[in-house]
This record gives sequence, structure tokens and C-alpha cells, in this order.
Amino acid sequence: MSARNRATPFPSPGSNGARVVADIGGTNARFATLGATAHDLERIEVLRCADYRSIEDAIDHYRRTQGIDSLGEVCLAVAGPTDQDRTDPPNNPWAFSRRALERDLGAPLTVINDFTAQARCIDALYPGELSWLGEPRPTERGIRAVLGPGTGLGVSVETLQGEIIPSEGGHAGFAPTNGEEVEVLRLLMSRFGRVSAERLLSGPGLENLYWAHRRIAEPQGPAMTNGPSAAEIADLAAQGDSLAAKTVGSFFDVLASFAGDVALFAWATGGVYLSGGVMHKLAAFLDPERFRARFEEKGRFSRFCQAVPVAWISHELPGLLGCAAALLQCSPTGLSRRS
Repeated sequence: MSARNRATPFPSPGSNGARVVADIGGTNARFATLGATAHDLERIEVLRCADYRSIEDAIDHYRRTQGIDSLGEVCLAVAGPTDQDRTDPPNNPWAFSRRALERDLGAPLTVINDFTAQARCIDALYPGELSWLGEPRPTERGIRAVLGPGTGLGVSVETLQGEIIPSEGGHAGFAPTNGEEVEVLRLLMSRFGRVSAERLLSGPGLENLYWAHRRIAEPQGPAMTNGPSAAEIADLAAQGDSLAAKTVGSFFDVLASFAGDVALFAWATGGVYLSGGVMHKLAAFLDPERFRARFEEKGRFSRFCQAVPVAWISHELPGLLGCAAALLQCSPTGLSRRS
């Protein structure tokens, strides 16, 4: 039964108490309160997930630091499936019961997949918050796909009717397209067995790619047990380090090929939209022409991909923006509030 339809003492959304939105990632949890429009995000605070034992602790901290006594409505975007009462993010130990959390908060609670939020944000973006790669632009409403590397690799699809289909598409198998990538796959199989796209296209994935390219460059070199972090790899690439630069270039090549695969299985004539924290950190290294070339390299379906628009979302907080859009949508194609 919908949380909105149950007889509860909850206040009407927006009439009393703060409307809180949160984007819960594997590394950081971003919180804000919502004003009259999706862009009216106030009292923004970013918390490190590792500093809190549970989502309840993080919400309590946010309310204390921001002086929020009363809640009117809450929307959480979390990684992983959100269609059951129990929510258990794959890259975050903050498992919780939706019903129990709603009861503790004393306010209507919406829980959506993190890439449902990313998809919801697209129509709320200002024109300057989309950076297009290449010439194609959406000319009519079509199926849209959103994907992005962060702590994990998220994927979602928006249908022609506006329904968001979340997925675990980031866990699809990695498909190499040249001899060097075959060698990367072989090396990563020695560590992980099955190698998903997320093993390369995420913060930890960037570190895996660095490890593999170092092994390729120095096959007889010493084993690397504590390599640089994703942030350090980005810094090294900015400083001109050749191995780090090669790793970042390889990251975008693999991302472009994966994005092209997503475009094919979703038939994404409305565009493919790139997001995620790693995209923001590495945006300076993104070569639009090289990216599009790999995106379009699809053999018999190259012509189709040549017509698919590709953009990356440059808004700093797309997950929060998407949560805000979700709370403000009341149409039949909007998000249901399952308890």
C-alpha cells in the first residue's frame, strides 16, 4: 500500500517540516532540503558513509547540524534494487527496512534507485548543464539511457512513456574490443574470475585498470599490492605521468564502448547520458572525438550509434536534483511511493 494512502499522522508534503532529499552512494551521502522547485536545493551537506554506522545515524547527524526539527517528506536515492521493503546497497553497508525507517522518521518516505534519480534529473537540467559529445541532438522524444561510474557503475533506461527502468546493467560482462583489452581482461580474470564492466568502470575500476596496464608494461616487474587510488591516478595523469594518462584514456575507451552497447540494447534514440562522480573527476581528460569513435564502433550497427546523441551531465549534484524532481512529480507516470 502506498505510504501516502495510509492513515498516518504525517503532515502534508511541503506544508509542515522540511522536505529532505539524499543521494546515498558507496563513498558519500549527499543531503539537501528542497524548496519550491527542483533547483531550490538548500542546506547541502556531504557526509562520508564510512563515518556513520547506518543511514539512520547519517540522517540524524544531518538534521542536527542543519537544525531540522520536523520532516515533511523524504526521498532517498540508493544503489541497488529498491522494489522490496529491505534495501541493501551493494557498495554500502547501510541496509535498512523502508517501513521501519519511515516509521522512525515520522514522515512519508520515497526510496528510489540512484540511477532512477539520475534519469529523473535530465528534464530538470538547464541547457548549460549538458555537455554534448559530437553533433547528434535529440530531435524527438525517444528512449533514453543514463549510465555512470562512481563507486559502482549505474545504468537506467527511461521509456517513451516516462517510466524509469532501473537495472544492474553495470554488472554485465566486460567485452574487450582489441588485443590490449583482451590482455586486460585476462589479467583481471586472474584476480576476480568473472569480470563485469563495473570492475573497470568505477573508482575501484580505474585502480584495476592502472594495475592491469602496469602489469602489461612491466610483465616481469614486482607485484603491486598498494597502487595509487583513483584520485591519485587522476592527479598523476594531470601531472603528465604516462601510465596514469594511458589508464585514463583506456577508461574512457571502455566507457564509450559500454555506452554504445547500452544504446543498442535500450534502442536509445533519445540519447545516452553520462553521469557519476568519476566522470566529474576525469572530465578534463574526456576527448569527445575519441569517445564518439569508440561509441560508434559497432559493426553492422555503427550507423545507428552515429545518430544517437551522447551527453554528460555536468550538474554537480544530479542525484539530489533527480530526488527533488521525483518529489515534485505527481503524474501517473511518476514514481510510486511504496512502503
